[in-house]
Amino acid sequence: ASLKPVMEKVAVQFEKEKGIRMDAVFGASGQLARQIETGAPYDLFLSADEKWAKYLEEKGKLEKVRPVAECPLVLWWASEKAPSLDLVKDAKVRVAIADPAVAPYGVLAKGYLEKTKLYAKIEKENRLIIAGDVLKAGLAAKSGGADAAYIPLSIAMGLGGSWTKVPVPPQRLYGGIVKERSPLAALLFFDYLKTPVVLKLFQDAGFEPIVR
Repeated sequence: ASLKPVMEKVAVQFEKEKGIRMDAVFGASGQLARQIETGAPYDLFLSADEKWAKYLEEKGKLEKVRPVAECPLVLWWASEKAPSLDLVKDAKVRVAIADPAVAPYGVLAKGYLEKTKLYAKIEKENRLIIAGDVLKAGLAAKSGGADAAYIPLSIAMGLGGSWTKVPVPPQRLYGGIVKERSPLAALLFFDYLKTPVVLKLFQDAGFEPIVR
């Protein structure tokens, strides 16, 4: 889900240059990985962390696994003034995160809140909103279902409002080719992610491309 803003643009550019249309399905990495494991007709898998890509690789479902990009975690809200990281200490503030069971950015957010000894407090006070993926977490905060959200910068940039980077290492996203499918178009697209035009799209969307 964290890749939605940039992948929609990349797909358009890819079709313009190569004449091949790529249809995308966005969701939490773990949910998509489970779908591939049970036979979903996907040719390329892009995950918000290494765990789910390696999971599929170990299951014999994925090959050519490599890092694709990095993106930081931010605390976002709808106000024009950037939020303080202490905002979530306020007993009135409801906080949305992606589901840690399936969403890598949810794991990252939960880990940060646990490290700062806030997770149990927010959960006990019923201020923690668990959303299915980062898109849903961001939209929960934008719609008023929560007051703020821990989401990737790529999602925050498309929501307006303002954000503050969370002091944790950026999340490294991985990808791979689904085995036993027709891989040619997927291989072309996977290689296309390393081209200068796509690296620029990644940077404009809040990602730091990994150049190899």
